[in-house]
Amino acid sequence: MTQITLQNITKSFLVPHQKRTTLKESFTEFWKKENLEMFTALQDISLQIQKGEFIGIIGPNGSGKSTLLKLLANIYSPNQGQIQVNGTVAPLLELGIGFQQDLSARDNIYLNATLLGLKTAKIHQILPQIVEFAEIGHFLDLKIKNYSSGMRQRLAFAIAMHLDADIYLCDEVFAVGDQSFQNKCLKVFEKWREQGKTIILVSHNINQIAELSDRVFFLQNGKLIAQGEPQEVVSTYQKIILHQEIFDFSNSPVRIKKLEMINQAGNSSNSFKTGEKMDLRIYFEAKEQVENPVFGIAIHRDDGTHITGPNTKTSGLNIPHIPKGEGFIQCTFPSINLLAGKYHFSVSIFNYTLTQAFDYLDKRFSFIVEENNANQYGIIDLSPIWRLP
Repeated sequence: MTQITLQNITKSFLVPHQKRTTLKESFTEFWKKENLEMFTALQDISLQIQKGEFIGIIGPNGSGKSTLLKLLANIYSPNQGQIQVNGTVAPLLELGIGFQQDLSARDNIYLNATLLGLKTAKIHQILPQIVEFAEIGHFLDLKIKNYSSGMRQRLAFAIAMHLDADIYLCDEVFAVGDQSFQNKCLKVFEKWREQGKTIILVSHNINQIAELSDRVFFLQNGKLIAQGEPQEVVSTYQKIILHQEIFDFSNSPVRIKKLEMINQAGNSSNSFKTGEKMDLRIYFEAKEQVENPVFGIAIHRDDGTHITGPNTKTSGLNIPHIPKGEGFIQCTFPSINLLAGKYHFSVSIFNYTLTQAFDYLDKRFSFIVEENNANQYGIIDLSPIWRLP
């Protein structure tokens, strides 16, 4: 069942070039004609979202991601096109923006939840759950103005998660706390999925987007660049962003020096046999200590087919920091099960959230795989075992 349909949506804003920030400027420049420019946040967007889908939306800052959510929440109206939304919507946008600074957290829970449509009796019932989820038990009667921004955002999410809706619009909710709190947010998403809810998540954490989503939309400069299977869209995003926006790595704190491929005999080589062990050593040089880096590789066949793309984060290796100076990190494939052909390694170093590349060498290192069995076809040897019942 199609729950959301956007047809040729365009949204534009008039943006002033000069600002009047003081009373004097308002009086002295009142007679001047304000210089306005039309900014198109979204341009000719068409898409469909099915009931129960988990949709991820990625893109650089200013690409139109939050504007799209506000259109779906009916906060904005499009300049052109039609939007059809079947079901109730819970917008988890700009968390905590409606809190009253001189009221306590307890008072803000009742006020905020009431504005979101919850009845007083329901708020009484869920108050302990909100307090526990937001981890503010000792600070419930403290004024919100004394809360950190993270505490305010956690509280706002804890309130909004109790809304009973068909569609949840979530804007950067994983930026509201530490790993423990993020894990609790993930459990909320799992519950919504089990209930058949539709979830739309905007995030700069492309790794989590790839893991959670059924489909991903990639926006850039207000246009829908790609949509579809998460890993393919994330790969497209990385290629475009790396080449267009983060191409100059000359000032990066850490650079890749070379990639060494080592065969099972312990020798450097760029030729392997199917099933052979392979060690990779990524040599790097850091100008300064780098916190929480993520090292990654990708393998592409010579025709461009993407085979795999593991990194230290997804593999469970947490690197607190690398010191200033030279070093290397090793990745071992116990068995290279690729079939005969020419392949290419890409090598990268990212920050922990995978939003900034320190260095990226795209398909820079080539190797050959020779098969042990010339009668095999395809990309990979899965070593099946055949039996008759």
